Amino acid sequence: MPPRLNIIGQSEGVASCANKGTMHIEHTDKGAPIAQFMGRAVVITLGCAKNQVDSEVMLGALANAGFEIVSDVSTADVAIVNTCGFLESAVKESIDSILDVAEYKEKGQLRQLIVAGCMVERYGIDLKESIPEVDTFVSTDDLLRVGDIASGVLHDTFARAARPYFLYDETMPRVLASRSHMAYVKISEGCDRPCTFCIIPKIRGAMRSRSIDSLTREIKLLGAQGVREINLVAQDLTGYGRDIGGGNLAQLLRQLDGAKAVDWIRLLYAYPIGIEKDLLDAIVQSPSVCDYLDFPLQHSSEPILKRMQRPLGRYSPRRIVEFIRGYAPQILMRTTFIVGFPGETEQDVADLESFIREGHFLNVGVFTYSQERDTPAGQMPDQIEQTEKDARRERLMLAQQEVVENRLAEFVGQTLEVLVEGAHEDTELLLSGRTRFQAPEVDGTVIINDIKDGAGEPNVGAIGQVLVTEIAGYDLVGTLVSS
Repeated sequence: MPPRLNIIGQSEGVASCANKGTMHIEHTDKGAPIAQFMGRAVVITLGCAKNQVDSEVMLGALANAGFEIVSDVSTADVAIVNTCGFLESAVKESIDSILDVAEYKEKGQLRQLIVAGCMVERYGIDLKESIPEVDTFVSTDDLLRVGDIASGVLHDTFARAARPYFLYDETMPRVLASRSHMAYVKISEGCDRPCTFCIIPKIRGAMRSRSIDSLTREIKLLGAQGVREINLVAQDLTGYGRDIGGGNLAQLLRQLDGAKAVDWIRLLYAYPIGIEKDLLDAIVQSPSVCDYLDFPLQHSSEPILKRMQRPLGRYSPRRIVEFIRGYAPQILMRTTFIVGFPGETEQDVADLESFIREGHFLNVGVFTYSQERDTPAGQMPDQIEQTEKDARRERLMLAQQEVVENRLAEFVGQTLEVLVEGAHEDTELLLSGRTRFQAPEVDGTVIINDIKDGAGEPNVGAIGQVLVTEIAGYDLVGTLVSS
């Protein structure tokens, strides 16, 4: 048998920049027509929110083909692992997950194992030899065929993948796998940016935007199903529309707000270029659009930004932050940084630490650089040891913890609009929710430890008012005063 990791190149230790986890089915479209029963299917998702949308499309295709969707792989006849291939550490985790699922072919009722996602796009046909336990590999351009594959009608998608690249829309089947009150909506696919550390353009292809009307129709459909919060995602959110000439992100936000289909609309993964006055106006003037902007800056030091091929000049980190805070100070900002990039010096780290301590960002993610062999940065000299990268990350996170404590303290005594999400993960004695400036999975939460008499029933998905009484780490704590 060939070595399991022969698709992974030799690199220093890596740390993932993706949010990964097993997807649990909590909501399905029970009104959709179901074909003849074909068995039970489970989808396990690794990777980011954009990958979750792909999983939901595959779930829709499976449901249309007659499969019952389950959340427990031990009860499934067919399992699909939707992999992440952004970093080699994520590839290793994907392989481990695949092998874990493969064991159910021997000790459970599982009869078919299908693998999809970015890892398939990154390594392609080589996976067949590396992981023989897998029955079929599915291209990201062939997601709608998983029903045929699981039914045994189709056996190989590598030669049949629909190129040019796939772009999902509202006409395709989709089964929500997130909480029933929240959904991600992918407004475009692919990326044209030249970042030297990133392999996404090679995996996902050039940028392809959906139309404003298509997105409006989808969000109306989701709103009619009970979704109250929409998180708009893309590899390059602020580049939306430039490839089709059919409007930009600001125009999209205004139309979605005018549709009045959902209560909250949030922007995730914006690129600095494209953050202009018109976009900021659309955010702050549209009642349903959260005053929140997630835009990964990656670093603050100009020498490192040049090596990364990230924006400089008027779109450089300090200038774009100064612009946002001066023009629309009510917008709360989130960003991510990469530490340990090749050639990074103590001066560069000190510059980044100083930038963080200035307190511009309510939430910050810091990731250690991953040396990817298929990227320009992977070939650069002066690669940094993992232990040093880890130490630098810890230093920056400590700086951000001090910022968060001070920023969150400003909310104590305020009454905030909160989306109730149900029992707290640690105890059913507490409720958990999120404010408009807390994105799912990546930011803190609101812990509701008391309910005022007459506040009403705090149903999951309800939007209520919470009086903030204290802070707990990255979370706010308070009393539900109305719902």
